Amino acid sequence: MRLIRLVPLVAGWCARLGGGHIDADAAASDVLEVLVRRYDAYDPARSLEGWAWGITVRVVRDHRRAGWWRRWIPGATIEPRASGSASGPAEQAELTALVQAILGSLSELHREVLVLHDLEERPALEVAEILGIPEGTVRSRARLARAAFKAEAERRGLSLSNILEEPNDG
Repeated sequence: MRLIRLVPLVAGWCARLGGGHIDADAAASDVLEVLVRRYDAYDPARSLEGWAWGITVRVVRDHRRAGWWRRWIPGATIEPRASGSASGPAEQAELTALVQAILGSLSELHREVLVLHDLEERPALEVAEILGIPEGTVRSRARLARAAFKAEAERRGLSLSNILEEPNDG
């Protein structure tokens, strides 16, 4: 079955799109359940990843809506260390959690493009096909998403000196 190759992709999408507001494993499980259940409705003329992306976005959106109460838990935010870069596993885990929280704070439109284009390093044309939007819109949203990500990271005290440079993907 062609769906098996989507498992790591869906798991990554759920973790990145959900930020710290959802249980990414539960969301990925729900997405895979929908993919298997609705596979007979899949149109082979369409990109399998694009179809899976659409389902993933909807399931993650539902999980984020259902998990609204997590935002009210005291101490749920992670304060970045003032010492600079992450060197050990604990620091790397803290940085990863912080990045997930920042991604979770972005609008869905910005988060989707940032995950596909910058984090997964897909070309703008491929992202446009997956999302069903023009390539120019992908580039514009990616630029705005990077700016929003950088602003939020700086607000939280995280330095992003060269992390979010404009990629050249032609």
